[in-house]
Amino acid sequence: METTPKILIRRNLIFLIYLLSPFLYSQYQTEPSNVSYKEDQIYFGSSYFIQSESIQDFKQNGFSGNFQFGFIRDISLNKNSTQALGIGLGFERNFFNSNIQPNNDNNKINYRIVVSRFLESKNELSFSSIVLPIEFRWRRSSIDNYKFWRIYSGFKIKKNFPIYSNPSYGSELKINEIEDWTTSFYLNTGYNTWNISLEYDLIPIIKDKKTEDGNDLNISFFRLGLIFYIL
Repeated sequence: METTPKILIRRNLIFLIYLLSPFLYSQYQTEPSNVSYKEDQIYFGSSYFIQSESIQDFKQNGFSGNFQFGFIRDISLNKNSTQALGIGLGFERNFFNSNIQPNNDNNKINYRIVVSRFLESKNELSFSSIVLPIEFRWRRSSIDNYKFWRIYSGFKIKKNFPIYSNPSYGSELKINEIEDWTTSFYLNTGYNTWNISLEYDLIPIIKDKKTEDGNDLNISFFRLGLIFYIL
């Protein structure tokens, strides 16, 4: 048999629940239909490089491209978050295979175009970049829709690190005359996870250089690839 204090505690508890029940119910039921949200995302992708400058006797060989990853912070620009500003931080690792062969001549880097089917495919230039992407984001999303069309367009500011050359013969060569800071314009568009990525360098990574034959050597790229977004 229950004692009087236990009965009083139970009654008080039931009375308290009764008083709070309208508030708890309203909190559970409330789901605003027009709530802004964030699409903060991790991204990763890979692109194929196409040299955008015309260089006499130049030939691109094998796969030239990069892999990239990073994080984008989403800042809503309208009430339903279909438009936003994205600011991020990322990393890129780039590889470029061609018949451009750098060589060190008395601590000076010279470049020559190797016209040889045997040697040209073995000249690789590689470098890394820290990337700051800034983009305008348009999407057909909602707070409960995770599959939608998107168009994300903007530009990247890149801090580039030295180029390493793996020539067709000889030892690895470090090239410090890469442009420290470069920019590029890009457009990423697609549905859900799969997106096409287009990017064009606004500043060459190596510029105002000449080959041993006296031809201008400005190395910049047009990139075509895929980029994936993960919430």
